[in-house]
Amino acid sequence: MLSKTERMNTLLDWYDKLLTEKQKATAAMYYREDYSLAEIAEHTQSSRSAVYDTLQRVEKILEDTEAKLRCIDKYDQRRIIYQKLREIHSDAVDEYINQLIDLE
Repeated sequence: MLSKTERMNTLLDWYDKLLTEKQKATAAMYYREDYSLAEIAEHTQSSRSAVYDTLQRVEKILEDTEAKLRCIDKYDQRRIIYQKLREIHSDAVDEYINQLIDLE
């Protein structure tokens, strides 16, 4: 099971384009660079509560998007299937797997 920070970083990897620049910057500072709410507030010249509210909105946007689209879930499922197919040890199967991966 992923920690909340790992989960949010994964969601940001997939869906950060859905966020505003301010939301992206705040989320990156908090989840990727491990800034505290106070540090982000100082950096962005806002209040801790404004930073907290932004992070709550970001989390909701990202979680709701994944719940609807399931891109991460489907990607993980495909990876498991690819691994099982690779265990067949067939050059032809491996080539088809590589072609599928290239399409992603």
